[in-house]
Amino acid sequence: MTANLARILDWNRYRHDDRTALIYEEQEWTYAELDDEVNAIAAGLRSIGLGEGDILALVARNSPAYLITTLAVAKIGGVFLPLNTGLHRRDFEYLLGHAGAVAVATEEEFFGVVSSICAELPEVRRILSLSPDVPDGWVGYHRLLEDHAGERVETVDRDDDDLQRILYTSGTTSRPKGAMITHGNCNANMDAQVVELGLTRHDRILNFAPLYHVGGLDIPGFGTWYVGATMILLRKFDARRILEVVSRERITGMVMVATMVHLIRKLEDRKDFDTDSVKWLIFSQVPESLYHETREVFAKARLIEGYGMTETCNGVSYLDEEHMLSKTGSVGRPMPRVDIRVVDESGAPVPVGELGEIVMRGPTVGPGYWRDPAATAAAHRNGWFHSGDVGRFDEDGYLYVIDRLKDMIRSGGENIASSEIEEAIYQHPAVYEAAVIGVPHPKWVETPKAYVVLHKGMELTSDQLAAHCREHLAGFKMPRYVEFLDELPRNPTGKVLKTVLKEQDQKTRNDPAGGSSGPMR
Repeated sequence: MTANLARILDWNRYRHDDRTALIYEEQEWTYAELDDEVNAIAAGLRSIGLGEGDILALVARNSPAYLITTLAVAKIGGVFLPLNTGLHRRDFEYLLGHAGAVAVATEEEFFGVVSSICAELPEVRRILSLSPDVPDGWVGYHRLLEDHAGERVETVDRDDDDLQRILYTSGTTSRPKGAMITHGNCNANMDAQVVELGLTRHDRILNFAPLYHVGGLDIPGFGTWYVGATMILLRKFDARRILEVVSRERITGMVMVATMVHLIRKLEDRKDFDTDSVKWLIFSQVPESLYHETREVFAKARLIEGYGMTETCNGVSYLDEEHMLSKTGSVGRPMPRVDIRVVDESGAPVPVGELGEIVMRGPTVGPGYWRDPAATAAAHRNGWFHSGDVGRFDEDGYLYVIDRLKDMIRSGGENIASSEIEEAIYQHPAVYEAAVIGVPHPKWVETPKAYVVLHKGMELTSDQLAAHCREHLAGFKMPRYVEFLDELPRNPTGKVLKTVLKEQDQKTRNDPAGGSSGPMR
């Protein structure tokens, strides 16, 4: 009954009272001040009729109000629904309706779309403005802070199995699914982060990942406050700002995706900033070539290739420091209290070194999908969560994630990992980014096609790229087509949208004169 995530402040305001909990722009909050504001907003939410089991959606960019509202919702026993700010209006409408949200908190940038959608959703009883401007009929966050300052709200008892939030997946293949995250999942994840990262009250964690994503809330996210450390929050990613803050605030840890690493590396004056305080850097989707180059920027940091999913409250394995060079490319071994297997189609473990689907179980693994029993049953089978990712274990028990099952290219009876082709392409010095998909082929069913972004000012032909690939790939793995782009399509968290590339390829096939795709010989 003490599982409520909001307890991290109930316990820690007395342990760390005047220590700095949060820094945002020019403002700072001690643990006592942060707890006071969470209590004021919790009291305010109750005053407008919200309580246990009520779902509050948040459509906003990173801000202290975002974090405070999250904990206030947990404190009163409600359920938090963070929504991706990059969604289309119809996506917001579907997700709010499907989730059954009764309240929405947002900021000025999204007033128009939220107002028009909520007008058509009778279930939404309240709309909160996180901005100073408050439209007629809405509730003002800052007014709630003022009106309920000094009030204390008893944290509602929650069990490990009680729902803390609903996180909708990207929905690249179908309607988004609402991954359910419980209070127990959050607590188990915080415990694991403390063990894996060695978090202490002296850490200073830079957080610029979107707070609607597990990257912002869970790695280490609220784990920062769990140990009494300091979170430095940025509204969004900016390469130069990151280095400035790292140097000024003596940041000890942070998380980023490959795109962000690329942008930091491109800064001509990056060596002018002191990054020696960074003890660890968690990243994902980073090819081996970029992994080594990252050390030029963060020379003293433990570089952690991690693996996790929305459905698992993110991290389930991290690469340990001792093996970060000898096992480059691996996502490490399972985190505390997590079991991972690589299995065949029948669910039986495959031999060491062989490919199979990655499945997992443990207290960080969520119970399933909101209002979607069919999807829950499909993913949770025989006590294991089926990730949809292809991987393998090496002889030392280290996990390697090869590809998504849906991204595996099946050509002439062979299974080809798109990630292997991408890594080979990345090794060409002219290549900045690459993504590979399977496209239809009259004889082989599918064949690889590469989308390539070049470094600024550099040139590369399809024939030159083909010659390079032949040095690194077996013949049947060679990409048969290449298309050069100015940039790869990505969602707001940095993930390459291969479904968009497949749609683009289809358009090119329908109108060959309309694209820049060419064969590789």
